[in-house]
Amino acid sequence: MERKILKGEVIFQTVVSLLFFLPVAINYYQKAQGSDFFIALFYVGVSNLVGFLLRVSLSKSRFHRYYFYGVILFFIALYFSAVLMSDSRIDFVVNFMGIGGVLFNIYYLMYGFYNVRTMQQSKAGK
Repeated sequence: MERKILKGEVIFQTVVSLLFFLPVAINYYQKAQGSDFFIALFYVGVSNLVGFLLRVSLSKSRFHRYYFYGVILFFIALYFSAVLMSDSRIDFVVNFMGIGGVLFNIYYLMYGFYNVRTMQQSKAGK
């Protein structure tokens, strides 16, 4: 049952990521408003947070710890880069936030698929 819930969560996260980032990618070439990306990143991040809490409660994996500490370090680095570069290099801070958010989303999706696959193999082995 846990594997089915995690599999559904991974599929849901993939669909949410595609639903929010695909229109942003299409609008990028049309030179539309730049804030659309950060709005999509916010919704994907909230979805990842809820899914992460579900994953932590249903399975044990060392990747949970890597993701959690990575996100915490990312926000600390984002805070200090925003404080230090608030006047001169705000474009660096914005790009850092966008690239970091997308990379964490990709990592989140990959380790979700990996967890489902390892749960499936361990269940087949028993």
